[in-house]
Amino acid sequence: MRPVFAFVVLFVLALTSCQSQPSNGLLDARTFNEKAKSSKDAVILDVRTPEEYREGYIDKAVNIDFYNPAFKSEIVKLDKTKSYFVYCKAGGRSASAAEMMRKEGFTKVFDLDGGITSWEETKLPLVH
Repeated sequence: MRPVFAFVVLFVLALTSCQSQPSNGLLDARTFNEKAKSSKDAVILDVRTPEEYREGYIDKAVNIDFYNPAFKSEIVKLDKTKSYFVYCKAGGRSASAAEMMRKEGFTKVFDLDGGITSWEETKLPLVH
């Protein structure tokens, strides 16, 4: 009976540890902020339009417009060894950008769940 119990405990622990880190790199605003700040090689990537970017952005964010036809060619020029923290307005463009980056060989890509909208709702600071 004990081996079965031990197996069940290990199985449950394995499941819960897998759930704590989303495989798609989707992070809530606070986790996104903390992880970007603690990462030595972090690049914060704002994929909104230049007009949206000028309305307010996360400190040190680099703006590469997802809607620009040259977006993919700009992305592939980036250093694939760095950690990328990607965001947009609500999460749609950044999810697409993050997926594109992963397909291009980027391994450390994190996406802000809910975009800058969730960032603002969490009362995190923006540069204006």
